[in-house]
Amino acid sequence: MPEIDWRLLREVSRSFYLTLRLLPDRVRPTIALAYLLARLSDTKADGANSDSERELLAREEELRTALKASEDREEIASVWATIQEGQDFDGSRFPPGAPPLTATELDRYTYLVAGCVGEFWTRVCAKHLPHYTRLPQDEMLEAGVQFGKGLQYVNVLRDRVADASLGRTYIPPEAVNHTLAIARGHLLGGAKYVKALRIRRLRMACALPLLLGRETLDLIETNPDALRVKVPRSRVWLLLARSVFF
Repeated sequence: MPEIDWRLLREVSRSFYLTLRLLPDRVRPTIALAYLLARLSDTKADGANSDSERELLAREEELRTALKASEDREEIASVWATIQEGQDFDGSRFPPGAPPLTATELDRYTYLVAGCVGEFWTRVCAKHLPHYTRLPQDEMLEAGVQFGKGLQYVNVLRDRVADASLGRTYIPPEAVNHTLAIARGHLLGGAKYVKALRIRRLRMACALPLLLGRETLDLIETNPDALRVKVPRSRVWLLLARSVFF
């Protein structure tokens, strides 16, 4: 399995880095590599805005070589292709004066950039971690899609005010409450997913983003007009501790 540069990964995503470090050794490099590749294509589309993103672009060939060497290259390539489809949609959907996304478009978008990641995690875990779950694999795949989509709904809700100021309206104001309910519904699937996991480190790795997602939705409901809401770092560490007992 190719080595992962954890310093680079920490620099390009401090929040997801915690989740990745919690993962069992057998699946961590595969999931980390898939994440770096997704960030690579996203950065190529949007442009590099930091030294870490410029370094990520400079190391594209290294990442592609790691993909070719990975025993999970087919799974990684498949999820990366789906994510890039979502990134391409996002990049082309908002020309000047574009209308808000429809509910159907938003649902499809959340699958392409995140729901498919839930499927990917589930397949990788089934491949490398026998008896990782108490539920049948088809139920885990369905819950994994819900989990991923729920987390992306959280992201879109969190950033919607800032995005709308740039002409990118993912959720019109009149649909915010309904979309909050959709997000919470998908995170119920995420809770089902987490509770079914037998391996403590895997359960912690999945519980942390679930708890952060719930907390973020609470903040959005409390401050619906905020330009952007963010869970304080002190709360992140508290939620990390809670993930042990999820």
